[in-house]
Amino acid sequence: MTKEEENILQANENFYRALQELSLEAMEAVWLPENWVRCIHPGWEVLEGWQAVRESWQRIFANTQFIRVAVGVQLVHVEHSMAWVCCTEKISSAAEGRFDSAHIQATNVFHRRNGSWYLVLHHASPRPEPWPEQSAEEVVQ
Repeated sequence: MTKEEENILQANENFYRALQELSLEAMEAVWLPENWVRCIHPGWEVLEGWQAVRESWQRIFANTQFIRVAVGVQLVHVEHSMAWVCCTEKISSAAEGRFDSAHIQATNVFHRRNGSWYLVLHHASPRPEPWPEQSAEEVVQ
């Protein structure tokens, strides 16, 4: 694995840490605050622009008591100032008196600016069935 791929995986991990901590401040540090960023939460319409994306995380965090995400990386790829991670997510959450779990397929796209990687697209879709567990060593190059 290259140093840049390691940096992308760290940026990806920072995103999921912000999500699990239900921290809007940490989520703001992960995303590039531009009008052209996009986010698609499972079952939602596409959110366009940082303000809409930020408001969605604020709403999710305000209505969630607990969330844990097990991430299985399937692919990490870097092309100049862009990179993407395709991964699986097993999400367990507690919100509004109920406990939910979901299996998700996600693509996270990052853009390098001033030497740092920022999330510019998170696209998550439900998976109908569980997937085999993967370790970090199974990353496809």
